[in-house]
Amino acid sequence: MNFTKTIIFLIIAAGIAIYVIGRAPEIMEGIKKSSETLKTPSKPRVQTVFPQTSYIAPSFQSVSVPLITSTAPQIPDYLIPSGFMRTQLSPYFNKVQISSVSSYVYADNPTIIGFYSSLSKEESINITGWKIKSNHGELIIPQGVEVWESSGAFSKKDIILSGSNYVNIYSNKSVVNENFRLNKCIGYLNNSNKFNPLLYQNCPLPYKDRAEIAYLSGDCQNYIFSLGNCRLPDVNFYNSFPGTDEGNACRSYLSTISYGSCFQNHRHDSDFLSNEWRIWVGENILDSQHDRLRIFDKQGLLVDEYIY
Repeated sequence: MNFTKTIIFLIIAAGIAIYVIGRAPEIMEGIKKSSETLKTPSKPRVQTVFPQTSYIAPSFQSVSVPLITSTAPQIPDYLIPSGFMRTQLSPYFNKVQISSVSSYVYADNPTIIGFYSSLSKEESINITGWKIKSNHGELIIPQGVEVWESSGAFSKKDIILSGSNYVNIYSNKSVVNENFRLNKCIGYLNNSNKFNPLLYQNCPLPYKDRAEIAYLSGDCQNYIFSLGNCRLPDVNFYNSFPGTDEGNACRSYLSTISYGSCFQNHRHDSDFLSNEWRIWVGENILDSQHDRLRIFDKQGLLVDEYIY
C-alpha cells in the first residue's frame, strides 16, 4: 500500500518538473516584467505638494488695463441709453448727471432742472454752450459770475465745474439779470432782491467773537444777537437810538452789517465759494407730467439722459 502511494507521488512530481522545464522561458519573462513594473510604474503617482512661497498679487504693470479716452469712454453696454450708440456718447458721460427735476409750475414757483458733476481733483468741465433738450424744446447753458463782488465790478465767464459741483436751472428770470455761483455771504442779496426761490441764508455771524462787540450797549448787543442769518438791521431800529455816544456807536457798528463787509471779511476763506451754481433761463421746456431730458456737450454728444 505504501509502495503504491510512493509510485503515485513520484509520477506527479515528475509531471510537474516536466511542465516547469517546458514553460521556463515564459515564466522567466513574466518575472522580469514584474520586476520592471515594480521599479518604474507605467503611470506616475500624483502627489499634492503645497508651495512654500506666499501668493503675490499681480501688479499694475502685469495687468493690461485699457485707458479711458475722450473718444471712447468705457461705459458698460447696459448703461448706454436706448437709441444711442457708443460713438454718440460724450467723454463726460456719467461724469455729469441730472439728479432731479421739478416740473410742476404752481403760483410763482419755477420749474427746476438739477444736475451735478462727479470729477477727480484734476478734472474740470466747461458746460457753457451745452444743450438740454426735452420733448418740447431745448435750452443752452449760458455764462455766469463765479465770484459776486460787493462792488458790482464782476464779469461773466464760462461756467466751469470741478469736483462735486451742483447746478440748478430755473425757468424764471434772474432778478439781478445774472447767473452766479453761491457763496457763504450771498444770502444778504435776499434783503434787496426777491429771489424765487430764496438764496440760502447761512451767512457767518457779523462779529468774530463776543469781545468784538462788548463795548456796545446792552440793547445794541441784544439786537445784534437777535438778527437772523444774512439779515440787515431794521432801519427803524437803527434810527431809534439817541444821538449819544452809545447810540452813535451802535449805529456805526450796525452800518457795517452787509454783503460788502461779509465779503471783505470772508472772501479768502477756503470755503467761501459754494459748490452750487444757479442759472435762470426765463423759459420752461418741461412737460408737467412726463418727459425725457438729455444733456449734450458742445460737440453734440450725449452727456446724460433723464426720464420721468
